[in-house]
Amino acid sequence: MTHKSYRLDPNVKAVADLVTDEQMQGSFQGTNFGHDDFRGLLAQGCIKALAGWHQGHTLTTILEELRLISWNKQAGKIKVTAKGRHYIWLAFKGRPVV
Repeated sequence: MTHKSYRLDPNVKAVADLVTDEQMQGSFQGTNFGHDDFRGLLAQGCIKALAGWHQGHTLTTILEELRLISWNKQAGKIKVTAKGRHYIWLAFKGRPVV
């Protein structure tokens, strides 16, 4: 498997360039989170994984399927991939500073 640098790819300027709407809808099909802000769930799930917090099996499986995280089930460790870190950056850049 070759490594893809998402930071250096000029075509990746928004989260929709990393995870397309079709991929996202397919991954969340048949789930019920009480709302349909799936992009927000992906960003929140990546941040929780980065912090080492638990986020539930369904969202963890979706994040792994979209290759935003990698999950070592034997060691019980979740690691945010380069794609996941770039997703976090794109999702939250330009937000107002608190």
